[in-house]
Parts: sequence; structure tokens; C-alpha cells
Amino acid sequence: MTLLTGQQLPSVETRTYHVEVPANPPQTSVPAIIVFHGGGQDVEVIARDWGVSPAGPPPAPLDNYLLVFPETDPRMTAEWVHFQTGDSAFPTFDLDFVRDLIGELTTRVYATGGAIPGVSADPDLIYVAGFSNGGGMVWQLLNSDLSLLLRGFAAVGKALDPEKVTQYNNSLPAGTGPAAAPVFYLQGTADRGFRPTFTQEEIRLDQTLPFFTLRQMLSRNGLAATAATTTLVPGSTGVTEVVLQLFTGGTEAYLHGTVINGGHNWPTPTTVGNPPVATQFNATRSIVDFWHNHAGLPM
Repeated sequence: MTLLTGQQLPSVETRTYHVEVPANPPQTSVPAIIVFHGGGQDVEVIARDWGVSPAGPPPAPLDNYLLVFPETDPRMTAEWVHFQTGDSAFPTFDLDFVRDLIGELTTRVYATGGAIPGVSADPDLIYVAGFSNGGGMVWQLLNSDLSLLLRGFAAVGKALDPEKVTQYNNSLPAGTGPAAAPVFYLQGTADRGFRPTFTQEEIRLDQTLPFFTLRQMLSRNGLAATAATTTLVPGSTGVTEVVLQLFTGGTEAYLHGTVINGGHNWPTPTTVGNPPVATQFNATRSIVDFWHNHAGLPM
């Protein structure tokens, strides 16, 4: 595979992305996975979680996809979601960038060096994932008209914020709401975005952001709260068990993942980050499996 760095969008010269191109794609049109890094995070860190950095082909089936790592706008803070409490309208700056990026990926032919000399993204098989603030970008895309251009979603370390839901939905055409979508969401309970860890700040579990996210996704996808298939991934030290709750039977599936005592990180066997890390669990592989089983991703 070939990692192309610093690729500029013709429409916005200041916006760049990196893309890992498969060396031997099965056809000229392949799935594309767009991965948004965390706020202030180096793109190489999130690329490592997808098997791209250090240099070397990512594991199957990732080696048959276009793996895309966008950069934030260098003229603004290194974040994806810029909405502030006092704003009168929701910023669309990065949404416009993603729209242009999808256009680039689906029309540009990337050289492979293999039997099939060039490859583009299949417009029906575009997926997005994000960590932390990049996960916030995934939620923003989920609640915009761009959600109809995307086949699957994954957010790690970032729940849906209640105060932003109305603003997200106000950007949709009048009389419409966000469509059902297959979503994977994962967060650690020791992450302050999950629940404040100091006793004097404790809030009820059913008032936490992850619980709000669960309610929103069950309602959006027409899922019953009793319809979950629960899987426990034991922790190597007994403190980083991963609980996966897969909800099916509605319009689309939803997977709600919780790392017990897990910190603010993207867990994989090689993750080095904010502890504790559930190194016995591979979030990337679980996302791909979820998309394969519930969002049409070819393996």
C-alpha cells in the first residue's frame, strides 16, 4: 500500500488529507473510511490505530480500503467542532470540507501499482470514525444532510452533547429529522466525558452523556431498550472489562460500548495513551466487524 500525505483539495487549498491506497484492490471502486483525529492530536497517532503508522500495510481487511485521515484547518484551532454557546448558527465550515472530500475521494483515481492500476472510493460505501473531538465531528455529520452520503459511523471517547442536538437538527431541511443510521459508540467510565469522577460532582447514571446518547440512538433507530445482546470482553487486569451492547431489530443497528474504568483513549493492543487502556480489546477491529455485519462493509 501507498500512503499519500498532504493531499490538497482543489476547492480549498488550505485543507489537506492523508490517504492509504490499497496496493492490490479487488476492483476499481472500494470502500473508504474517513477517520477524524482528536482535538490537537497528531494524525499519525490515529493512523497507528488503523494499522497505517508506522509504515507498513494495515491488516486485512483494511488493506482493501481507502483509509483517509483529514487534517483540521490550519487557520483555526486544531479541532473539528467549533460550536460555542453564544453562536447564533451552527458552523458548517468543516461540513463543507467533508462534502468536498467525499467528492474528491469518489472521483479521483489513485494509482495502486497493482493489477488494477487505479482506484476510487465507492460512493455507496463511505464510512466515518472519530476520536474525542473527532468523534464530535462524527455526531455532527450524523445530524446533517451529509449523513445520507455515509454508510456507517463510529465515535470513540465522545458522547452526543444534549445542548447541541437542537442546533444539529436545525441545520436539516424544515420538517425533517435525522434518518436512522448504523452507529458504533465506545467510551471509558474513567473518562471525564463519561461521568465526573469527583464525588462532589457525581450525577445520576441516567443523566450522563453516554446514557443520553443511548436514548437518542434507540429512538432514532427504532430500537427497544430490551433488545440488546450483551458481550463481556474480560480485562487483563480485572479493571478494564469492555461491555458491548448490540441493539438490533429496528431500522438500523446500534452498538453501545463501555470500558469499565477505561480512560480517554482509543483502545487497541498497541495503544499508548491516557490510562487505563483496555489493551485486550481492539476498537478498530470491532468497528470494522460492526460495519461488516450491520452496515454493508465488504470484508
